[in-house]
Order: sequence, then C-alpha cells, then structure tokens
Amino acid sequence: MDNNIIMVVLTAAFLHAWWNFLVRSNTDKVLAMIAMTMGHAPLAILSISYFGLPGMETLPFLIASAVLHVGYQVFLMNAYRFGELSNIYPIARGLSPLLLSIITLIIGQDVLTTGQMVGIMTISLSMIYMGFLQFRFNQDGPKGLILACITGIFIASYSMVDALGARLTGDAMVFYSSSTILNVTLMGIYSMTFHRDVVKSLISNGKKPFFVGGTASYLAYVMVLWACLQAPVAIVSSLRETSVIFAMFLGVFLLGERISRTKIIVTFVMITGVIITRLF
Repeated sequence: MDNNIIMVVLTAAFLHAWWNFLVRSNTDKVLAMIAMTMGHAPLAILSISYFGLPGMETLPFLIASAVLHVGYQVFLMNAYRFGELSNIYPIARGLSPLLLSIITLIIGQDVLTTGQMVGIMTISLSMIYMGFLQFRFNQDGPKGLILACITGIFIASYSMVDALGARLTGDAMVFYSSSTILNVTLMGIYSMTFHRDVVKSLISNGKKPFFVGGTASYLAYVMVLWACLQAPVAIVSSLRETSVIFAMFLGVFLLGERISRTKIIVTFVMITGVIITRLF
C-alpha cells in the first residue's frame, strides 16, 4: 500500500478517535451522538451542491448504508452507557477488520496476501484483547460487551456496503454525502420518536459535538472511503481501526482512564501488525 494512502487513513483514524472521545466525554451520550450525526449535514449539503449526486444504480447501496450507519450509531451510544471508551471502542472496532476479511474472501471482492491477512489479524486481535483487559463484568458489564460486539458487526457491514457504493460511484465524497443525507434523515426520525426531549436541547447543549464532532466524523469517513478506492477494504479498515491507539491516549490524558503496561505492549503489537500489512 502506498505511504500516502497510509497517512490519509491514519489521519482519519485520529479524527475517528476524536469524535468518539467527544461522545464518550459528554455527560449525555445520546445527545452527543445525535448532534454529531446531524453535524454531517452541512458539509454533505455543500458537497452535493458542488459535486452533484451519484447515479441511480447506487440507490440500493445508499439506502443500505444509511440504515446500517443509524444502527451503528444507536448501538454505539448505548454501549458507551455501560463501558469506558478504552474498552468499548477497541472491541467494536477490532471486530470489523476480521469480519471484513471473511466477507471479502466470500464475495471475492478483494484479493489479500497471506502477509496482509496476518497483519489484519494481528491488528484486530490486539484491539479486541485491549478492550477485554479491563472490562468490568459487573451488573452492566455484559450489556456493554454485547452492545460493543453488535456495534462491530454494524461497522463491518456499512464499511463493505460503502466501499462497494463508492467504487460503483467512482467518487468517495459524492457517494458518502448522499448517504449522509439519508442517514441524517433516518437519525432525525429515530431521535424524534425515541429521544424527543434530547432533540429539544440540541441547540443549547449540542453545539460542540455538532460542529466539531460532525466535521471530524464526516471528513474522516470520506478519507477512509477514498482509501477504499485505492486499496482492499479490509486493509483500509484495519489501519483505520488503529484509532483505538489515539482513543486510548485521549481516554487516559483527558478522561482520566487507566492505562497499564500490558496495554502499552498490546499497542506495540498492533503497530507491528500495521508494519506487516505494509510490507507484505
């Protein structure tokens, strides 16, 4: 994989970790997630007005993408109610590359070398292990674990759908901007149905996740989809999920979450996986 692609994906990884940090650090996780999702709309509208809409052949991918993204967002914000950022985030993100590798092998979408598979597995298993290190299986612990795993399934699903949709469109920003508008619409319907009281406080309490989180999340995912036009989606996903390293340090330095020597070792193992993926 070209070094420029790697740098783009790692930049996206930091932005992913940053908006997750904003959601996790907010006292109202539901409000933060809804505001962040709605915050995609301004850039999406600007993009559509400038670059236009994708062809009708992408409509099934757009609809599937929007539905899967809402599922991901709903399960993630509920998972954060029962676990720490440094536990929920690695488990959810770590499952995705493994599942994507299996999916790509089944449908024959991308060809992966043995070395790349080893690198992906190293990164994914390291992340999952990191998440389990300090998971507290108290009354709420199992709920957080289950929700994190379901979130990981949604991540793998929308990643595959979005990669296929972007490849069909030939333009990552055009595809994702249109998908985002559908996503925002569905999230708006969900929010008005189940969290009407939260929606009323979005303007007064949701400015930071809306503007900062929404912008970071939108740009990060456009970068990821662009990379999927250049490289196998499973590899891009595994590199993107190194965002758990950024998330871990954000959680430690800004949220006061704990870090252990074992987590540091696991981080180096994860970096080794990135090197293996790059070299082989």
